[in-house]
Amino acid sequence: MRCLSCGSESGNAGEQCPVCGSTISPPGRFSRVIARTEDAIVSIMLCAMVLLVLAQILLRNFLATGITGGAEIVRHLVLWVAFIGAGIAAREAKHIKIDVAYRVLPTPLKRLTEVLTGLFTVVVCGILLYASIRFVAVDYSSGTTIAFFDMPVWTLEVIIPMGYLAVMLRYAARCGRSLVKLLKGE
Repeated sequence: MRCLSCGSESGNAGEQCPVCGSTISPPGRFSRVIARTEDAIVSIMLCAMVLLVLAQILLRNFLATGITGGAEIVRHLVLWVAFIGAGIAAREAKHIKIDVAYRVLPTPLKRLTEVLTGLFTVVVCGILLYASIRFVAVDYSSGTTIAFFDMPVWTLEVIIPMGYLAVMLRYAARCGRSLVKLLKGE
């Protein structure tokens, strides 16, 4: 079972996490549905990328043709995989972090650093969320399309604000849990 506070793989529900000392509780039904949906979407996107690139290679080498807009679709699929992957990394607390100080600090200071880094992450993601919404709005108003089924570009870029929102919400929840533990003195 995964600890919701630090993301480490630990024992069973109800036990204490050996890394952060939190009580491990199973994720709720909604969280499990979201996690499975994210995992399925990433898997489908990765398969689609591989199949599309393979089809492009075969069509170009054997039939001297290709899929119109195929390269653009692959680029946007990479974008989708990256942002959904960022959400998954936030879900599992697997983002890159420097945890040297975390390992040597006493528990109350660990909680304080969790709250402060969580707040910083939420603020940065909020700024990037705002900027990405503006970016998508510009492409929406321009009406730019790609050749693959004449798709509007903004529909493929909508994952950018969704990804920042997912990361922001997950860090806000983690920050809130750390703040509650800090205030309780855990």
